[in-house]
Amino acid sequence: MNRGIYLLVLATFVTGTVELVVAGILDRIAQELHVSIGMTGLLVTVYSLVFALGTPIIGALTSRIERRKLLLAAMFVFIVGNVVSMVSPNFSILIVARAITAASCSVVVVNSLILAANITVPDKVGRAMGLVFTGISASLVLGVPIGTLIAGLTNWRMTFALIAVLGLIVFLGLWRYLPKVPPQPSASLSKQIAALRSSKIIFAQLMVALMLIGHFTMYTYLSPFLQSTMGLSSGTIGIVFLLLGMGGVVGGWIGGWMTDKLGGARSFLILLILFASVLLLLPYATTSLISLLPVVIVWGALAFAPAAPVQSYLIQSAPESSDIQIGLFTSFMHLGISIGSAVGGAIVNYHSVKANPWAAGLFGLLAFLSAAISVTRKQKGSRAGVHRIDNPVS
Repeated sequence: MNRGIYLLVLATFVTGTVELVVAGILDRIAQELHVSIGMTGLLVTVYSLVFALGTPIIGALTSRIERRKLLLAAMFVFIVGNVVSMVSPNFSILIVARAITAASCSVVVVNSLILAANITVPDKVGRAMGLVFTGISASLVLGVPIGTLIAGLTNWRMTFALIAVLGLIVFLGLWRYLPKVPPQPSASLSKQIAALRSSKIIFAQLMVALMLIGHFTMYTYLSPFLQSTMGLSSGTIGIVFLLLGMGGVVGGWIGGWMTDKLGGARSFLILLILFASVLLLLPYATTSLISLLPVVIVWGALAFAPAAPVQSYLIQSAPESSDIQIGLFTSFMHLGISIGSAVGGAIVNYHSVKANPWAAGLFGLLAFLSAAISVTRKQKGSRAGVHRIDNPVS
């Protein structure tokens, strides 16, 4: 395999890590910068919102730029964003730094996939893109535990320092070994908007957003929730996040298997009702680690499992715009992350973090309702075979 592929894997891992790493260190940032936990959650909200809106817009604006040059520029901005995050004297500057970092990450992820498909031989394109997805998946699993561990040993600023150093190493590797790839046409914003003309597709994409709202209403504030309800230490909370992420890895495989056996629609309907149920069960599992950990692992699996069936369903429902649908899937995911972290923060500020699981479960049920509406709507256009995508796009 081309060594450039492995560098792209590292690029997506490093940039993916920075998105959720703050979830495990919210309390430390809040304490040092003198803001509330709920306000600190905006670090996830702003990041995901910029990523969601920036992916289609920046993609359209930069489609004529040579891909290697664009990726290196994005990695440079990513490094700068993390350095600014590390030295931020106040919360406002940290928010701006997160927005800058998010914009650069959206470029890195999209272009890593494009480059992976262009710098490898045709019969290994699938494997190359799968490896790049592995970097994304690994960042989702390891990002929060790594941040929690580093912050526990030193302080939260060193988390961003390490990410910046790793980003610099990846930048130098890409600059040295990555070949040039000519620019490729990108779908215009009007075409991307037109891809949402079907109510079947609209409710399917809305389902994605609602599910992620539910997940991140709870996930972003899991650390203060566990401290409040169980009095767990930072180290133990890091282990909880790690197990949740490991459950997510298993969930990705389960989702792909269910798609092959049951089809996309039936699979995500089953998974969504289970997802909502496990979130509503979470408050009752905080009596001990013995009861908590199995629930957390199942939660992680159910959070990741719908990715494959949903993407398969989107491709089957709109084969003529399948590439755009997957791009929109990514945007709706990050829109859900953004809104979820904001909703969770509002609940923490104005009520109690102990109420977050109930709100999260409610959004899970709304996601199921949206999914059911989508499935019952008639499909426009021709039908296509089921496509399996084992890894969530991030």
